Amino acid sequence: MKIAVLGGLGYIGSHLTALLVSQMHDVTILDCAFFGHEHLKDVLNKPNCKFIKGDIRRGDDLAKVFKETDCVIHLAGLVGDPACKLSEEQTWLYNVESSNLIADLCNYYNVKRLVFASSCSVYGAAPSDILLNTGSFLNPVSLYAESKIQSEKIFFDNIKNECSVLRLSTVFGYSPRMRFDLVANLFTIKALKEHKLQVYGGTQFRPFIHCYDASMAFMKVATYKGERNLNRQIFNVNVDNISIRDLGELVTQIVPDTELELIDVKEDDRNYKVSGQKIRWLLGFYPRYSLSGGIVSMVKDIEKYGFDDWNTNKIKYVNCDNFSCQLEEK
Repeated sequence: MKIAVLGGLGYIGSHLTALLVSQMHDVTILDCAFFGHEHLKDVLNKPNCKFIKGDIRRGDDLAKVFKETDCVIHLAGLVGDPACKLSEEQTWLYNVESSNLIADLCNYYNVKRLVFASSCSVYGAAPSDILLNTGSFLNPVSLYAESKIQSEKIFFDNIKNECSVLRLSTVFGYSPRMRFDLVANLFTIKALKEHKLQVYGGTQFRPFIHCYDASMAFMKVATYKGERNLNRQIFNVNVDNISIRDLGELVTQIVPDTELELIDVKEDDRNYKVSGQKIRWLLGFYPRYSLSGGIVSMVKDIEKYGFDDWNTNKIKYVNCDNFSCQLEEK
């Protein structure tokens, strides 16, 4: 297949691009390369992989990758609550207004299938004794979650051909484009580097999925050629549901010289557990990594690569006027 990956250099995109290229699909990446592309240079040098530096808010950039494309996998945008809080205007431009443009160009170029990366954060705050499915009530408590809900609606309402949505759980694990602003990754690096964890509140539940498994789910949906109808289907993608306190205790078991401090202050209202049975039943998707197994693997990778600068370059604000990005450090 000819597949375009928007955000193909990112945390999940790096895994996904490598997988698609290894399966001999013709892959075109559109990415602003905010964090560079050296981490994926071996994949980018393959004859069936093409990289275009561009912006999802620009129609001319999108047109370059949508022409003669069978499938678009949309991973791009501003990710997570902290980044989206920095600028409501930029979040809406990147995560919502760009979705209108992407939908229009999918129709114009007759793209057969769009697969969109949404988030389980759309469920927001829910009772801990309920296992949420894709038909459950949405209760967003952040701008990031609201932007995902709006984009889901834009794609389902406007795209003429097939469209599927993957609602990702909290992603964790090692990636060539590593992130340490995700809770399991943050706990793990803090345990290894500082030997101390602080857990605020801790009773709130989260679902989790390894970044490699998330990329496998996208590839499975994007390349699906079976008899089941995936059009307008939403899938939760998860492997485990666990409280933040139990996550902290799990990390201290894996990194045993770590002190765990529980602080009775709740900083995040999100609380939800989700079911990932639908994608298992319909598509036979079974994650490779459990939460504990993925953290053990990540510990080995952190020890291998070091990541001594894991906490030095924090994004304060991304100035994307005139489609040029600049990083300002805290």
